[in-house]
Amino acid sequence: MSGEEKLVRMANQIATFFHSYPPEEARAGIADHIQSFWSRVMREGLQVRVAAGGHGLDPLVVQALGGAPQGESPIERETARPEEVGQLGSDAG
Repeated sequence: MSGEEKLVRMANQIATFFHSYPPEEARAGIADHIQSFWSRVMREGLQVRVAAGGHGLDPLVVQALGGAPQGESPIERETARPEEVGQLGSDAG
């Protein structure tokens, strides 16, 4: 299984979890999960697939990521440069 196929499988698993949610909440939950827990490279790879038509992706994934490319991950932002946060600010670094 290629790296791209793994991304599709993982994204579709997230969508399966959110299928019981109302569509707006499902799309937001999928986008938030991918933005928060996937690396930049993974997000970009999935975005390329979406831009090319989303072949093999659950429609909820395509809808969740169909907008503008995602920005910086909130986790990456929170864990970056812990020396600037101070001793009690974060143990992430």
